[in-house]
Amino acid sequence: MGVFTPSAIANAVALERYSQRKQVKNMLRDFVKRGEIERIATGLYKYRGLTVKRTKLEVVWHLVRSHRTFTAAEIERLSGAARPTVLEYLNCLKGFGYLRKIDKYHWRLVKDPGPDAPVNTAKCKRLKEIRKTAGVTRTQGGLS
Repeated sequence: MGVFTPSAIANAVALERYSQRKQVKNMLRDFVKRGEIERIATGLYKYRGLTVKRTKLEVVWHLVRSHRTFTAAEIERLSGAARPTVLEYLNCLKGFGYLRKIDKYHWRLVKDPGPDAPVNTAKCKRLKEIRKTAGVTRTQGGLS
């Protein structure tokens, strides 16, 4: 990929609005924190590669942050995670105040703590186990 600028990326994907170009800069900052991209100078970056394989939930979190408003179906398709896993994680994020459900299908990120997934997934698994033992399962439409 060589050396590049945020503007070069924004131009390559035809982003014209300032808010969209700002998102490119924010995502590059996250990549630098993760070690995938190296900042050579102000506004100049070089791709280093990802050394650690991300989990499905980390991929889901990255997609949630990059899309901001999305459906569970979109996240499922892009992440490769199973629908129940995606829904359980989204509901867990909602329970911790990071997401809000807009309508039956759409979600919105309302609190962004950064590139690292904010939720202790062990707590989410425990919540899922509690619901199962109580005979309550989560479906796309809500509780059943």
